[in-house]
Amino acid sequence: MLSAKELNYIKDFMSWELLMAKKCNQYANQEVDANFKGVFNNAGQVHQQNYRNLLNYLQQQSAQGGIVQ
Repeated sequence: MLSAKELNYIKDFMSWELLMAKKCNQYANQEVDANFKGVFNNAGQVHQQNYRNLLNYLQQQSAQGGIVQ
């Protein structure tokens, strides 16, 4: 069971991951050096995957009744 405080932490993590994914995408689009563009794209993909993992975890917990409101 997730407490309200734990749920808020996860929501914060999700916000941070989404922000970083957006920033990495923005930086990749502005970068002219192919090496750096690749670094930003890879980092953005990692943050997108972290966001998806957190979202999937919350969906599983919700389906199992593991979230306390």
